[in-house]
Amino acid sequence: MNRLFVLVSTFLFCSIPLFPMGNQEGSDNPTDPLIVFAAASTIDVMQSLADQFEEETGRPVLLNPASSGTLAKQLAQGAQADIFISASKKWMDYADEQGLVAASIPFAGNRMVLIAPADSSDEPVSIDSGFDLPGSFEGRFSMGDPAHVPAGAYGKEALEFFGWYTVLEPRILPAANVRAALSVVELGESERGIVYRTDALKSDKVRILGEFPAESHSPVSYFAALLKDTGSPGEEFYDFIVKGSGTGAILEEYGFEMKIP
Repeated sequence: MNRLFVLVSTFLFCSIPLFPMGNQEGSDNPTDPLIVFAAASTIDVMQSLADQFEEETGRPVLLNPASSGTLAKQLAQGAQADIFISASKKWMDYADEQGLVAASIPFAGNRMVLIAPADSSDEPVSIDSGFDLPGSFEGRFSMGDPAHVPAGAYGKEALEFFGWYTVLEPRILPAANVRAALSVVELGESERGIVYRTDALKSDKVRILGEFPAESHSPVSYFAALLKDTGSPGEEFYDFIVKGSGTGAILEEYGFEMKIP
């Protein structure tokens, strides 16, 4: 069952809430869907969890994927949701500061990688101080917009760590989310990009040239939050995510690292 709502904008930052405005009041009507605002890079994981949850409980789950910053701002503007999945602590903290979060926990981790189009003849590289990324290619560089896309923020940190960001900045194509950044490289519109390892692994249209060392950027952590004023089904799905026995296997299937104790 495909309930996935795919954002069509690649570069534009959408600030218009996609779901009803107003205070979220959880419904115990079993036919009413739970609404999950999910970081774009978690969609495969969340779709699998949503399908399992619906199979076990009969309760439908509606996913709204976008960058974590976009979702957090939509929630702050009054958009309704039961669960928020953020790809960064920054945007989870923002939602919490807005008084929206009832409970939250880190539940997954990821890595940042350098990618090229699949038909590129370039060999894998060791990403360290001896590598000249800006000089290794010509053309544009694809990454999430660091202003509101966690993958872009992590990517900027990594590029700054090696002193590459200032040189590359005029060549950067800032995408609306990490999936959009990936698609630009898939289409050959950019010779290089920086995305999550999980997104690169699932695409047969890009090649991973190297993995950025962990010390070059903040830990890539995903947080699950139960939002305030949701009903008991929302609480049940939150527990299903952070306590369910199947979450670890699904995370591993898609290349994520498990963080729940």
